[in-house]
Amino acid sequence: AEVARVNGRLYAFCAVDPGSGVEARLVIVDITNPVAPQQVSVMSIGYPFVHDVFVRDGLLLTAEWNEGVGIYDIGAQTGSPSSPRFLSRLLTVGGDVHNIWWFHDSSTGAKRYAFVGEEGPGVVGSSSQGDVHVVDLADLNAPREVAFYRVNGAGTHNFSMDEANGILYAAYYNAGVHAIDVRGDLSVCEDAQRSTDGRCQLHAMPSRLKAVQGIGAPVFVWGVQYVAGTVYASDMLNGLYKFAAVSR
Repeated sequence: AEVARVNGRLYAFCAVDPGSGVEARLVIVDITNPVAPQQVSVMSIGYPFVHDVFVRDGLLLTAEWNEGVGIYDIGAQTGSPSSPRFLSRLLTVGGDVHNIWWFHDSSTGAKRYAFVGEEGPGVVGSSSQGDVHVVDLADLNAPREVAFYRVNGAGTHNFSMDEANGILYAAYYNAGVHAIDVRGDLSVCEDAQRSTDGRCQLHAMPSRLKAVQGIGAPVFVWGVQYVAGTVYASDMLNGLYKFAAVSR
């Protein structure tokens, strides 16, 4: 479950895995009054593994594994938590959609990009695969993938953001924590920095990588959290790290 406010009320968004002949579901529960929670809607999503959701500004973004990223209006315009309105879906390159963060740039007011984590195959403690995908949400009815960030030999898992400074912190399992500058137009790059399918490769832009933490010893970083100038990282091999956040 993830918890978020929509138009002044507090909701839990509960992902239910599919089963044999049973579709995956997203159950939305009004928990504004926690002693009397009320189920307000049940969304059937087919048979993908729905891992996570991200809710902001009346929009619901769903991480639907190999079905991609779903976008629903639950309060932005005509939709609501009790009557979600489907807007669009995008299958990011590689699938395995695990998590999402919709970036609001406080310096410019831009709300253009969502970052999508791809959790590919791996072995706990030693190997992982998967990129950070950048999805342009300028047109919510026709989202498109414009860029990605790759670490050779490692895959991402969870994100956190310092939105005031435009820094994405990505847990990269056996490659520690990567701090990536994501401010500006991520769809613009030089030809040498562009993949054969037209996406910008953020890892090919030296100025984008601000720091890598936790590389001095074997690590397997599961999660990362930015809090008021400090970054916390949970390492499955070594415990909890505390880092000073990157400064611009």
